[in-house]
Amino acid sequence: MIKILIISGTMSVGGIENQLMHLARKADKKKFQIDFTTTEHNPYYREEIEYLGGKCLYIKGTNGFHFFRYCKQLYKVLKTNNYDIVHSHELFHSGMVLFVARLAGVKARFVHAHNWTDMSSLTEKRPFVRTVYNAIMRKLIQHNATDFCACSSYAGKFLYGEKIMSSSHYHLIYNSVDIDKYLDSVDERTDNLEFMEDDWINILHVGRMCLQKDQLFLVDIAKEFKKRDKKIRILCAGDYSNDYGELVQQKITHEQVQDYIKLIGIRSDIDALLKRCSVFVLPSQFEGMPLVLIEAQASGIPCISANTFSHEVDFGLNLIQWIKKEELPEVWADAIESAVHKERARQEDIISAVKKYGFDSQSFTDKICNLYEKAINES
Repeated sequence: MIKILIISGTMSVGGIENQLMHLARKADKKKFQIDFTTTEHNPYYREEIEYLGGKCLYIKGTNGFHFFRYCKQLYKVLKTNNYDIVHSHELFHSGMVLFVARLAGVKARFVHAHNWTDMSSLTEKRPFVRTVYNAIMRKLIQHNATDFCACSSYAGKFLYGEKIMSSSHYHLIYNSVDIDKYLDSVDERTDNLEFMEDDWINILHVGRMCLQKDQLFLVDIAKEFKKRDKKIRILCAGDYSNDYGELVQQKITHEQVQDYIKLIGIRSDIDALLKRCSVFVLPSQFEGMPLVLIEAQASGIPCISANTFSHEVDFGLNLIQWIKKEELPEVWADAIESAVHKERARQEDIISAVKKYGFDSQSFTDKICNLYEKAINES
């Protein structure tokens, strides 16, 4: 059996974490044991990971500059459990992870790029310390990884550079969706969803509350709908129990748009919401390849998205309208109003596109597992 340790932050609800759970669910349990680290004591996916036969191992986060503490804990986990493979999804932090994995004697060391920039790019000027840190971590990644994965070409170029992208150890692997979950007809859960009983048109957004996802801009769009006296409401699914979420709540109250935008928290029924909402909206400052946009297309819903990441995510079904990030809220509101009247994609077209481009979760799992087996055979 091949023992794999996946490093990916908290393993709570998020696009990367949701994607990794496809791997945990669909990988051959007779061939692979897949464990995860977490920086939370009781992450959202702990019970399911353990049910699937894996471990969820707590390692205290760096919390700023506690790098040596983190490295020491990770080294102990690696040596104690004798892993064959480490697979890091931690952007620049992966440099540290891979260096420790190499010291611990792990032969196959995978790194996975999920974004084409980082949060520091959203400030007026990237701090010097961050610039130096990124440069050092990029070198550590280049020298300590054995395999380089990316969810999009933008993400691969950002983290690795074109030289590595042209090597045989670089692998472009699109994010994926459990297609059956989104194609099913409306089930009993959707008949009882809140917000579905009145005459409002519902627009869905899914994402953790943060500067990257830019939910503050969604409040501006909601304000525009109020100004137009349109009964169009934005439902924001995702954890808002943080400082940025507090800012969003304060702005909603200040602009008096409580009827036009609702924060509905972490949901386990995103597929059901997608089936009943009219449009999906994603105003992100940047993304690697957003899983939520793949899920939205799989459900056939029209999408309005910021033009801030790779169009490789597009199924080619004319579902996505790309808008420049700098456009005013009025432009976004116009696009949403127009998309409300657009028909959903046909199921047969969705199935064809998912298979053609490899967006299905089984294809994703097979690609990753084949790479794992190849890496072990070569090592």
